[in-house]
Amino acid sequence: MNRRELLLGAVCWITYFSIYLGRLNFSAGMSEMLRTGLWEKGQLGSVAAAFYLAYGIGQYPSGLLGDRIPARWMVGAGLLGSALVNIFFPAAGTVSGMRGMWFVNGLLQAMIWPPMVRLVTSLVHPGCSVRIILMLSFSSPAGMLCTYLANAAILRVGSWEWCFLLAGIWLAGAAVLWLISTAAVERDAAPRENVPRQRDALHKREKTAVVSFGLLCLTMAAFIHGILKDGLTTWIPTYLTEKFAIEPSFSVLLTMVLPVVNLCGIPVAQTANRRLFQNEAVVGALCYLLSLAGFLCMLGGGGSSLYGTVALFALATSLMVAVNTVLVSLLPLHFGKEGRVATVSGMMNAVTYLGSAAASVLFGYTTEYAGWTDTQLVWCACAAAGGFCCIGAIRSWKRNRKDIYGEG
Repeated sequence: MNRRELLLGAVCWITYFSIYLGRLNFSAGMSEMLRTGLWEKGQLGSVAAAFYLAYGIGQYPSGLLGDRIPARWMVGAGLLGSALVNIFFPAAGTVSGMRGMWFVNGLLQAMIWPPMVRLVTSLVHPGCSVRIILMLSFSSPAGMLCTYLANAAILRVGSWEWCFLLAGIWLAGAAVLWLISTAAVERDAAPRENVPRQRDALHKREKTAVVSFGLLCLTMAAFIHGILKDGLTTWIPTYLTEKFAIEPSFSVLLTMVLPVVNLCGIPVAQTANRRLFQNEAVVGALCYLLSLAGFLCMLGGGGSSLYGTVALFALATSLMVAVNTVLVSLLPLHFGKEGRVATVSGMMNAVTYLGSAAASVLFGYTTEYAGWTDTQLVWCACAAAGGFCCIGAIRSWKRNRKDIYGEG
């Protein structure tokens, strides 16, 4: 990677890292908001749900727009809008006002990922675009950890309002950095989308099918991975607390280890896809089947000890990060020659977050009315269904996928 490519990768990483500061700050500050006695858990929970609903709904339209209007301005508008929402959020006052503002925040942050992926693929060669997109995968756990640590420090010396004000100021700075840096990158490089017409003529014979049975199966697999990825993350602390009768603070501490361990899922998925199988569907199928084995082990003797259970949860969540890497991060890159990178990226992100929303309802009811054993059976069923979807896509996707690494 040359200096221009490093600059593009760095500013994309900072941008995607920053949106977590203006998203998870609500969860981090919720305990202090509850302590004021002005709101109840259900009311604040509805505010958090409004964000994820808006974020999931906004992904696909964002992808469609991201393939048609300048990505630089679209991402910049999303950052600046999210900054303003965070700055004025403490003034909302009522639950309905907070819910409306956080819904708008979800729509604005949905404007960032799909056009960002499209910008990367249009400005750098295939191998470099893969490296940058994979590098962005590390910004998610880093953003989560920094958000909770920063807001813990803020709440020790100030009120919950500062969690939003400071996040808004950071996002505004990130927006300025994005607009200035991407302008410099675009001046230094002609987009790959504007390659000579004779090269376009050669590419016409290599188009990836935007509508195919394989892509449909992988879209369903992405939906199921959203159910497991965020469903597990949400309910693991409660599971550990109730199953092993430990303090909630200790269960949260154990859960905070998972994002660090989950980072290994990214290079594992990349290596398996590039060096071994050259097929995202195969990698996804293996990850789902291994996670199914982990859940079955949890139902057996492996779930009888606290640390053994944490280790199995670490395995399952790391495998879901690997699935996220191949289906949400890498798969859309196959559609660069059709100019559909942002569209497919938005579609995969949308179904993932719709799966996350479904998980909160599905696992909430199963834990309340059926107990943890039946909930574990639901986890097994989801892993089996995800593996089945990926297996069904292998042959079709093998015919349609392209060389995204620039090695062929």
